[in-house]
Order: sequence, then C-alpha cells, then structure tokens
Amino acid sequence: MSYIKKEEWTILPGEAPAIRRNCSGCRKSSIFRSSGNFRMNANGNKLDVWLIYRCEKCDTSWNMDIYTRTAPGMLGQDLYNRFLENDADTALEFGCRKEILSRNKAEALWGQVPFMVEKTFHEAKDVGETIDSAERMISAENTVLVERIVSVERILSIHNPYEIPMRLDKLLCRELNCSRKDVACLEDSGGLYIRTGGKDSRSRIPIYMEAEIRERLPVF
Repeated sequence: MSYIKKEEWTILPGEAPAIRRNCSGCRKSSIFRSSGNFRMNANGNKLDVWLIYRCEKCDTSWNMDIYTRTAPGMLGQDLYNRFLENDADTALEFGCRKEILSRNKAEALWGQVPFMVEKTFHEAKDVGETIDSAERMISAENTVLVERIVSVERILSIHNPYEIPMRLDKLLCRELNCSRKDVACLEDSGGLYIRTGGKDSRSRIPIYMEAEIRERLPVF
C-alpha cells in the first residue's frame, strides 16, 4: 500500500537582515538595523520613500531607498497608507526584498536572521498496493501473519519568497529534528529526492523547490 502526503512549506524571516556599511558617526564599518519606520518626501507630484536604518553603536541614521520620484498614484492608496503608518509587516517586506537591497548596494547579513516555516498539510492520498513484495507470509507460533509494507511519500513544496540564503539540508535538519548526517544517509539510500530547484540536499533553496521523502513502514 502506498500513500502520498503533500506539504507546503513557506520560509519567512522573523526580521529584516541587518546591513553592514560605513558609518559617518563611527567613522568605520558598522551594523545598521531597520527602525521599522519610513521617511516620505513629496517633491511636486513625485514622491520619495525610504526605510530608515540606524547604527547599532551610535544611532546614526541611514535611509534605504524604496521609491524614487514616483507618482503617488502608482503606489496605490493602501500601500501609501501603510508607509504613512509605519506598518511593521510592510517594513519587514521591503527590508527583505532582494532587489531593493541589491539596488542600494546593501551588504545584508542574512546569516543572523531568525526564520520560521509556515506549513500547510494536504490530505494524504492512498495510491493503492505496491507490487514489490508488498506482502509476505510470516509464521510465528503457528499463527500466520500478513505483513504489509506501507510506502509513504512526502512531497514537500518549499517556498522561499525572500530568497533567504539557506541549504536544504539545514532546513530539513531543523524541521525533521535530525542531523546533517541523517539527511545525507537518507539521500544516499534513495529516501530523499530533489524533484526541482536543486541537485542535492546541499543545494541552496531558490524561490521554489520541490523535494520528495520516501519512507517504507511495516504494518501488520
């Protein structure tokens, strides 16, 4: 008998990555962290938006460019209001956007960012009996037992919308509560297969990756 279980995993940052850059107050390289506040400036019919960062040592501010000379109507009223209100989720979203960090030449310290995994589980599907010795007769104390080998396939659809730099084996170790050696052994035995988004468990997780974990369990 074989079952397929589908799971959706979404990797989300707990905070925006800190940024390493030169600080005019410290006069040397320092660590800047998002304040969660936006600065907005209207120039005629154009709008500039920045996310404010502060040096963790001297509190010097640095503004990361979000929008430059943009018509307010292009933002939409909802986003405009969220900027005005210093909405925390919006600050987190823009502080994690790879294209914005790249445009600002920001050295993001992703290795220090805590993350969480939101999971959605879909109902397991029975795909029928397996052919390869799914049943065998065992005699024990004049009692005949039928052992069924149940094959369970876990299909993991892994979403990494912020492209947090992370290897698959690190994620699996945390979420499956096992060691990297365990993950490597599982892969070597054919119990872990990368369907798309990488070559093996040591691959970095892109925006989307799909992996399959196979388990064979005896059930009497």
